[in-house]
This record gives sequence, C-alpha cells and structure tokens, in this order.
Amino acid sequence: MNPLAGTALGRGFVLAVGAVIVALIACAGAAAGSGHHSRCLPPHAHGIAENHDVRVYSIAGGTYACLLRRGTTVTLVKPAGRRPARIGHVTLAGALVAYTASTHGVDTGITDIVVVNVASGRTRLTVSRAGGFIDGCFIQFHEITDLVVTYRGSVAWLVRTGRGCKTTTFEVHGAQPSGATDLLEEGPDIAPGSLRLSSGIVSWENAGQRKSARLA
Repeated sequence: MNPLAGTALGRGFVLAVGAVIVALIACAGAAAGSGHHSRCLPPHAHGIAENHDVRVYSIAGGTYACLLRRGTTVTLVKPAGRRPARIGHVTLAGALVAYTASTHGVDTGITDIVVVNVASGRTRLTVSRAGGFIDGCFIQFHEITDLVVTYRGSVAWLVRTGRGCKTTTFEVHGAQPSGATDLLEEGPDIAPGSLRLSSGIVSWENAGQRKSARLA
C-alpha cells in the first residue's frame, strides 16, 4: 500500500471527525443562544404552540407547558387515564397558557377553559362547562370555536350552539381572572374563527360588521 495514500486517508478521517464535532458544537451553541432550556426540548416531542416565554408540547400521551428560560414545566394533561382530557385551542400570552380541556363519556361531554401561569405553576382561571354536548349533538351542543387570552389572564371565547346536530346561534363570552363571566354578544350571524384580540380589546364579526368589547 502506498504510504502517501494511507496518510491521505488518515487526514481525511481526522477532517471528517473534526467537521462532525464542529457541527455538534454549532448546534449546541444555537440551542443555547436561542434561550431554550433543554427540558423544553425533549426528543420526539410534538410542538403545539410557542412564544418567547413558553413552549407547549405533547409526548407519550401527555401535554406540557415549559418555561423556556428556566425549564419549569407544568403538566396540562396527564398521559395516564382511561379517558384522558383532550386539549385544544391552545393560545399564549407571555407565560400564560389558555386552552380547552374536553372530557367525554359515551354520549355526553364537557369542555372547560383553563388558564395556567407557567412561571408560577399555578392555575390562574378555570371556566367550567364552557362547552359540551348531551346525547352526542342531538339534544344540545356548545362547541368552542375560538379562544383568546390577555396578559392579565382574562379570556374570551366563541361558542357554536344548537340542537338536533344543527347550529342555531353563536355566542361570544368573556371571563375575568376573578371568575366573573359575561355574555358579550349572541346571534346567528356571528362568524366562527373571527375572534381577535389587540391591546385588551376583543373583536369578532357579526353579519359582516366588526364588533368589540374590552377585556379586564
């Protein structure tokens, strides 16, 4: 074997290993520079929502919210259980996470709205039975289509209601961190998916017109 060829192969191997090490260091530096704590990035997790403060993800049947700068993690839905709650409409405001948690039996279901402060690990607000159904959708149903949350922990949501599996009307609701709730507007021409939040003002579309209300 040509000794010069062996030397070239050896140098090539060293360069290849060096390139891999440099790439790994670069990836680690990028992760550290992003401010994402390693606890918030578990392998094989499915990301659901993220802002500058919080990452919400699911893994192994559970759903979690993680504070990016510290790695503080709050369990939103436990993986155990015969019929675990189903999470939906996840929305973020700073370190606050608002979401719907739905549980159901054979033909009856209940949907709660929950607001959690990930920084403190405490539940800020729970709106029980904000949605749900009886006998599937035949007797009655209240389906939450939109959810927004303010930095103070107030929420607003839009509900599609009806019976006989047919929509009869829509409702816009609001709730304060104290738990006090208000019906902001009701009508058959409110557009699902139109709920918006800006500077504490929640707005929605009704018969082609933009309506609004201030959240505390």
